[in-house]
Order: sequence, then C-alpha cells, then structure tokens
Amino acid sequence: MQTIEQSRANLQEILGKSIRDLGLKLEGSPVERFVHQLYEELSRKGLSKFRPACYLTDEWGCPSGEPIIGIPFYLANPDLASLEKEMNDLEDKREIMMYLRHEAGHAFNYAYKLHRMPEWKTLFGPFRRRYLDNYRPVPFSRNYVRHLAGWYAQKHPDEDFAETFAVWLTPRSGWRKRYRGWGAMAKLRYMDRIAR
Repeated sequence: MQTIEQSRANLQEILGKSIRDLGLKLEGSPVERFVHQLYEELSRKGLSKFRPACYLTDEWGCPSGEPIIGIPFYLANPDLASLEKEMNDLEDKREIMMYLRHEAGHAFNYAYKLHRMPEWKTLFGPFRRRYLDNYRPVPFSRNYVRHLAGWYAQKHPDEDFAETFAVWLTPRSGWRKRYRGWGAMAKLRYMDRIAR
C-alpha cells in the first residue's frame, strides 16, 4: 500500500507532464466500461449501428458538427481522478452516464444532420442561433426536459436536442409518464420516432 508521501510524489510527477505524455488510453481505463454501457443502451433503443467514437480530452464535449465524444482525461487514470476530486468535483458513475448520454445526443444530431431538417428546426429552434455561455432560463418551463443541472436544455437548440436525447435514452427514465402534458413531450416523441 502506498504511503501518503508516495502518493503525493506520484501526483507531483504527473503534474509536471503534459497530457500527451501521460500515456493515457481509453482502452483498459476505468471509464471504458461506461462507454460500453452507452453502446449497450443505444443498442437496446434500436440504434445498434450508431457507435460514436470516444476520445480523451480536457473536458466533456462533442465538437460542433462532429459525431464524436470527448471524455475528460482524468477519468482514465485513478491518480488523476483523485487529484481532480481534491481540486474540483469528480463525476460519480451516475454523472458520467448523464454526460455520455448528453454528448451522444449531440453526436447523433451531427451524424444524421438532423439540425438541417425542417421538423427539427420547428421543435428545437435554429441551430445557427448564437450560442451564449450566459443564458436566462425560464425555471420550471415545461417546454424542455430536465436532465443536466441549470435547465441546460434552454441554453441552445442543440443543447435542447442533446438533453431530449439523453432523457429518451436513459433506462427506466419513465419519460412517457414524467413528461405527460408537457410541451417537451413533442420533442421526446420526435426522438422516439426518428430513432426507429
């Protein structure tokens, strides 16, 4: 078992390296199982051919227009995860899956260029709308699903779709019952229909 001093020495060594020199890989890492879980969930929903590639990067994301998912590099290494936990918050299993489902929504949108379709634009809004870091959500609006904190679906039409996709994909989310009577139900039904 490592002593605290050895652990700190390991962290100091890690902090002295650039990310590319850490030798991190998604394959065989602690986060790989979550990617496999995402793929299983997609298959269960009938999307067996949709497998967005995942890669390690500095934050959660899906580059605009690219059907790939970026996963924070610190999740691929227990020492880095420990350091992240000390300095910030570390995602737990539930949060990792929430982010993966959300980013898969972006990837699905980009892979099939759904944002170019008239029905998508009618339901979610113009994809080319300016993307604001600071936005004013309407708390408790029933026109949007609730998945990530901060009424994130209200940030931009692309985020609205990604959040809708995530709710639709989440096993046992009970979206048909939970969102009955909400304006967001039209978006969820759209998602359910186009997935088929």
